Amino acid sequence: MFLYPFKTQFLQTELNRNQVADMLTTQTFLSDANFKKTDSNPRAFYGEISNQDFTLETIEDKQRLVNFCTGEIRGSDNEVYILLQLGAWQHRRIFLLFLILIVTGIVLLGKHLWLFQSFYPQNIAAWLLLLTNIALFIALYVKAKNFHARLASTTDFFCQLWSAKAILPTEVPQLFR
Repeated sequence: MFLYPFKTQFLQTELNRNQVADMLTTQTFLSDANFKKTDSNPRAFYGEISNQDFTLETIEDKQRLVNFCTGEIRGSDNEVYILLQLGAWQHRRIFLLFLILIVTGIVLLGKHLWLFQSFYPQNIAAWLLLLTNIALFIALYVKAKNFHARLASTTDFFCQLWSAKAILPTEVPQLFR
């Protein structure tokens, strides 16, 4: 679905968990442990990282990356599978709120048009509802369009960072799904 700004992607790398976390740490300002920037390397993310999972927010404007990324580092030894959950918002409930507001606005506007037996709104409140609905839909459309435009470059960024390859969920052993 084009308007759905979330994607789950599996990556496979031959690095171990600690190496994956260390390489990601070089690209991240850590939100815990009073992290200070000690070198001049650019940082692409802000967030939390452990050798089991990570939560990141993109802060780099020069690279075309999605806004939020959470992940789990699964696997053992040098067969590691990374579950990336990429999103335009940090939580899916924001998307759900947009959908609920848009659907509610359409229902209320439809009821108004049916009540007045008209093809256009008959009062200021109905016009405001229509304009609000249009604004919410445009915001959702723009957010989803930007997300899908940045999705491939984000996956490529992580593949290059970890020398990984993108795989299908069916290629991941059942134990690590």
